[in-house]
Amino acid sequence: MPFFIVFLVTPIAVAIALYRRNPRRFLDGPTEDAPLRLLRWAVSLLSPQRAEWGQAMLGELAHLDGRWRRMRFAFGCTGAALTLPPWGRAAAGLWAMIGVTAASLALHAGLTVDYRLGAGDWIALAVVGTICVGYLLGASALLRRPGVALPGLLGGGFATLVGLGLSGFTAVDQVSFIPKPWQQWVTVIAVPAVIGAAGTLWRRDPAAGRRVARLAALSAGLLRLLYATVAVAVLGGGGPPDQDGGFTVRGTVSDRLTNNIVDLAVGTLIIAMVGWAAAALAGYLVRRTRTPAVDPVQEV
Repeated sequence: MPFFIVFLVTPIAVAIALYRRNPRRFLDGPTEDAPLRLLRWAVSLLSPQRAEWGQAMLGELAHLDGRWRRMRFAFGCTGAALTLPPWGRAAAGLWAMIGVTAASLALHAGLTVDYRLGAGDWIALAVVGTICVGYLLGASALLRRPGVALPGLLGGGFATLVGLGLSGFTAVDQVSFIPKPWQQWVTVIAVPAVIGAAGTLWRRDPAAGRRVARLAALSAGLLRLLYATVAVAVLGGGGPPDQDGGFTVRGTVSDRLTNNIVDLAVGTLIIAMVGWAAAALAGYLVRRTRTPAVDPVQEV
C-alpha cells in the first residue's frame, strides 16, 4: 500500500509544486531554447576557478545556428562540466561515492565469475554499472551546489541506517527480510519526508531541500547496494532456500544479485520523489515565516 501511494500521489504533488512555483512557464512556454538552458545549468555547476571557461562556452553557443548543432555543443560542454572534478568537500564526497560504487561493481563481477553465471547475469552487471555511472554523474552535479553536500550525504547515511535497523544487519537479514506494513510506512514515507523537509529548513530554501533529497537518494542507493552485495558475497547460495532461483546455488546467487538491482532503482526513486515533495511543502512553511520587524530607531 505505501508503495502504491508514493507512485500515485507523489508525481502529482511534484507537478503541482512545479506549477505553483512558476505557472507562467507552463502557460507561456519557455522563452529560451533547450541548448541554452542546458548549458547555463552546466555552467552553474562549475567552480569559481572555471567560471571564465563557462562564460566562453556561453558566448560560443550564441554564435551557433541550427537547433541540432547547438544541442550537440551544449551536450558536449555539459559532459565536460560533469566530468571535471569538483573542489573541496564536494570532491571528498564524490570520491567516497566512487569508492563505494567501485567496490559494489567489483564484488558483483567477482560473484559472476566465481559462480560461473550466465550471459543474462553479465547483462545485469552492465545494467547496474550504467545505473551507477548515472548516479555518480547526478551526484557530481548536486555536490557542486552550495550547502547541499553535507546534508545530502548525511541524509543518505540516515536513510541507510534506518533501513538496516528495520531489516537487520546480518547477511541473512538482507536476503530474507520482508517488511511489515508499518516498516514500509517508515522507509517509504517518513524517512524521505524527514530528509526533504530537513534539507529545506537547513538552508531555508526549498530548492536546496530538493537537491538534498536527490543527493540523499543517490548516496543511500549506492550504500545499500554495497551492503547488499557484500551480503550475497558472504552467503553465496547459503541461507534460506530461494525458490525464484530454482533452489540451485547459481540460480540463488543470480536471483539475489538481480534483487539488489531492483532495490537500488526503486529505493532511490522513492526517496527522491517523497523527499522532493516534502522539501517543496516545507518551502511553503519557510515562506510564510515572517521575519521580525526591524526597529527603525535601531537602524539610525
